Amino acid sequence: METTELRSGAFWDSEGCCVLSPPGHEGQKEAIRDALKDQEGVVFATSGSCGPPKWVMFKRSSLLASARAVNQHLKVTEDDRFMVALPLYHVGGFGVVARAYDAKCHVSALQGRWNAREFKEAVESDHSTVASLVPTQVHDLVKLGLEAPESLRAVVVGGGKLNEKEGQCARDLGWPVLQSYGMTEAGSQIATATLASLDEPFQAVPLPILPIWEFRTSKAGCLEFRGSALCKYYIEKDREELCCRKAGDKEGWFSSSDLVQITGNQLTVNGRADRKVKILGELVDIESLEKEVREYLDCKRAHLLAVPDSRRGARMLLVVDEDLGEVGGLLAQWNGDRPGFLRIDEVEVVARFPRTGMGKVDVAALRKMLS
Repeated sequence: METTELRSGAFWDSEGCCVLSPPGHEGQKEAIRDALKDQEGVVFATSGSCGPPKWVMFKRSSLLASARAVNQHLKVTEDDRFMVALPLYHVGGFGVVARAYDAKCHVSALQGRWNAREFKEAVESDHSTVASLVPTQVHDLVKLGLEAPESLRAVVVGGGKLNEKEGQCARDLGWPVLQSYGMTEAGSQIATATLASLDEPFQAVPLPILPIWEFRTSKAGCLEFRGSALCKYYIEKDREELCCRKAGDKEGWFSSSDLVQITGNQLTVNGRADRKVKILGELVDIESLEKEVREYLDCKRAHLLAVPDSRRGARMLLVVDEDLGEVGGLLAQWNGDRPGFLRIDEVEVVARFPRTGMGKVDVAALRKMLS
């Protein structure tokens, strides 16, 4: 589907079911429509990094509710010009077009595969004022030392937490990056830095939660939320047949796997509950350990995998895509003063990490590649 189609009133007024499938999953469209009985809605695949995607269905009104909330937060007007640099089959890219439609403003799309220089040139040519990127894309802009076009006033960064040092480097180059936190099930953003924060040093956390959402934490410390932009159904297999399951509970609350801290309306995400694993009887937070390893090795692109082990329960495999030189010596130092359950057992070097359409490490593909 093209940007122009999504900008049309015919799309938003339609009573039909639109399935926006990522590459390789187009064959499931008809089965999904059958499961939904062709009721009005838009279906996306989640951008999760583990295993096959889940399918989520939104009412068009919910997607517009998300767009309107983000537009209000970013103070979007008809004079703004959006640039799409993310795939339209994901809410990250789709949401940009929905915001342009809601605000009745101009939108353009970067053509072809992602290229940092071409993105800058496209923004300059179009005089774009607002864009959305993922951390990998910001990394590319910073690595090339590209200065931001003067027209840009806001670049929302989603799909993962931007390294704060890199975020500040982007700001120093003129890129007005604003960290956000969201998920497919929310139709886009749940919490986003304010425009006023552009006058301060870059911070990835905490982030103010958008007024559209009610929020709380579960007993396990995970985020729960509800609001008008929440998706309606999951579409999943049951005995080889696709069926619908409501995303929220009876009261409309959606339970996430993100461990959070909430102070007032300020949200800090501390990792995922599903990235914890037992090693030698101890519960290990892989995400926190991965962050420590990256800082210790001064390696931004390192990924920890927990590999099943009959004796230990699991063992740690560190995967990197760059030559770290004396990595063996560094790991010996790392392991030397740490208990067994926090030690790294081996290192694998890959030419490049397989990634999802939103730039996240595709863990399922990485495991398959290493096997």
